[in-house]
Amino acid sequence: MLTYYITKPIVMVGVIGYFLIKVPITPLRLPFLFGMVFSLLGDIFLIPRGTRWFMVGIGAFSLAQLMYIWGFNSSKTSLPVMIAGLGALMAAVFLIHRAVDWLSKTSKLNKAILPFFKAYGALVAAMAISGILCLARPAWHTRAAVMAGIGGLLFFISDSMIALDKLDRRLPKYRFWIIFTYHLAQFLIVGAVMLFPG
Repeated sequence: MLTYYITKPIVMVGVIGYFLIKVPITPLRLPFLFGMVFSLLGDIFLIPRGTRWFMVGIGAFSLAQLMYIWGFNSSKTSLPVMIAGLGALMAAVFLIHRAVDWLSKTSKLNKAILPFFKAYGALVAAMAISGILCLARPAWHTRAAVMAGIGGLLFFISDSMIALDKLDRRLPKYRFWIIFTYHLAQFLIVGAVMLFPG
């Protein structure tokens, strides 16, 4: 378990260092750098055990999601695409709300933190949808847009598995799959931003 928690921040230190070395930090890339830093802080805060540290980690990752949302939406898309994205987000928020309520009925998780679960889930969904919408953003090359979309989706999947763990619905080998999807998501998002003509 210790290896699981220690590996995540070490990898993010490497990702941030590589990003800083390889590309100039332009105004369009800056939100993603902030997002990586908050992700690193979130990884560190999740190392200690306990609900308090978990909530601090969620707070750091919430800021990371806001930074990624800001970064993706710095490049505009058409109004119909934005409306479709908002519709998808509303559906995702509704499903997250219902799923958390249903799964929490048989969980030992402190029910007082369920609203934070739902709010963070909405942020991750918004980030993932923002990444997917890069496919319709003229400023994004196709390869970078595909990487951004897949990266955002994998981030959502990784955090969904963490939520299932906290709600006592663990998947087989869930720690491996959480860290695999999380790191791949970060690699893809960072790679997409490096390809982005910032």
